[in-house]
Amino acid sequence: MDIRHLQYFVAIVKADFNLSLAAKRLYISQPALSQFIKQFEDSEKVDLFERYKGRLQGLTPTGELFYEQVKQLLLQYNSMLTAIREDAGQLKGKVRIGIPPLILGAVFSDIIADLIINHPNIEVEIIEKGAYELGRMFMVDELDFAILLDPTNINPSIIDEHLIQQSELSVFFHREHPLAEKEKLTWLDLNDQMLAIFEPSFMIHHKLMKKFGEYNIQPQKCTMSASWDFLLLLATNSKFLTILPSPILDIYSNHNIVERRFVDPIDWKVLLCHPKKDRYSKLHQYVFNYMLSYFKNKN
Repeated sequence: MDIRHLQYFVAIVKADFNLSLAAKRLYISQPALSQFIKQFEDSEKVDLFERYKGRLQGLTPTGELFYEQVKQLLLQYNSMLTAIREDAGQLKGKVRIGIPPLILGAVFSDIIADLIINHPNIEVEIIEKGAYELGRMFMVDELDFAILLDPTNINPSIIDEHLIQQSELSVFFHREHPLAEKEKLTWLDLNDQMLAIFEPSFMIHHKLMKKFGEYNIQPQKCTMSASWDFLLLLATNSKFLTILPSPILDIYSNHNIVERRFVDPIDWKVLLCHPKKDRYSKLHQYVFNYMLSYFKNKN
């Protein structure tokens, strides 16, 4: 078994023993991954995985012990590679940045393009998920950086948070909607309206649900999506209202859509987060400083 096979083993566990998902993340076929498991267990005469009707369900006690040892070994291996590259004066490697789709479009598109174009030796992997899923991935060390909304609800002992943009949520709707006559809206203005909002994997959804509860908002109809551009299209082409961060107007321009802010708004604070460590690689520190400096100069 080589390092690559150890990475396969860890990937299977992190995919909750879903071989199809693990194979997809590893860019190999599922049969090849299944064959790897069988060959290793047969050659070493051990059972690493609990099975039920042929499907992997978890780790055996031997598998649990092996998993903890493999994680430490891979950590040492990656640290060794980092040290070699740094000694050679190379700024190269891979960084994994988790970003909610809306923030990627509204806040991060320029900096990501700049980072990729001007640093060809840095491989930037963008993981587009809702803030809740990114928080989970951050907790299990699947991300180097996460762009999250305040509050992150992550233990402050394991995360560093840096505010990079601050705004508020606004309502977007067709310019001929009756509410267009008002300069600012109250939450009660949303009562008995047709609403299009983010689905529950997004932090904005939960912020809205809390506010709806405070004001006892009962929409006439409510539809949900993970796509901010779809929500805006609904608002542009129908009687639906959608609630999104105000900076969305920087990337979406349509003369039929209007924005109205709330008298009692919900703050939208975007945080650059990375795990607290005693030592960061030169690559990690460079990318962190690069992003922080970019937003400091922009603001």
